[in-house]
Amino acid sequence: MRRLAFALALTVAVFALPASAMAEAVSSTRLIEAPALWDGHSITFTGEAIGEAMTRGDEVWLHLNDDAYAGETTEEGAALSGYNSGQAAVVSPELARAVTVFGDYRHRGDLVEVSGTFNAACAEHGGDMDIHVTALRVIRPGAAVEDPPETWKLALLAAAALFAAATGAAFAYRRSRI
Repeated sequence: MRRLAFALALTVAVFALPASAMAEAVSSTRLIEAPALWDGHSITFTGEAIGEAMTRGDEVWLHLNDDAYAGETTEEGAALSGYNSGQAAVVSPELARAVTVFGDYRHRGDLVEVSGTFNAACAEHGGDMDIHVTALRVIRPGAAVEDPPETWKLALLAAAALFAAATGAAFAYRRSRI
């Protein structure tokens, strides 16, 4: 009976330990709502690289947005939903080189998955909430975003230009009569 219990316990340990050692995928919302729950744990986080890489000494800071627009922009059909949210990731310069396109008004940034240790209030970085990244992979490369002006905006611009021209002409005419 003891041998059976030992064999069962060993089997559970062999199959359970790798699963518990794996990093759990979490969102910025979960991290912000319960930072103490995740503090010091290995996590996996997926988000769009936005802004720019900020090099500080031998570290590079990336900001990764995992909001509703990380997967698809509004120009590509995403509905307006919520606000921007994301997480700071501290990576080595070697890992940071994998990120080549950062999101801004004209680009959709690389969608990346990072794994590392979450810090609710990192003592190393002045109490910032961050992820110390040990692995990074690009899931989807970034690209330029097509955002042609809408017809009504062009019409409004034309009307404003005509109004300005008419006002200028009227003013010039009036000054020439004085």
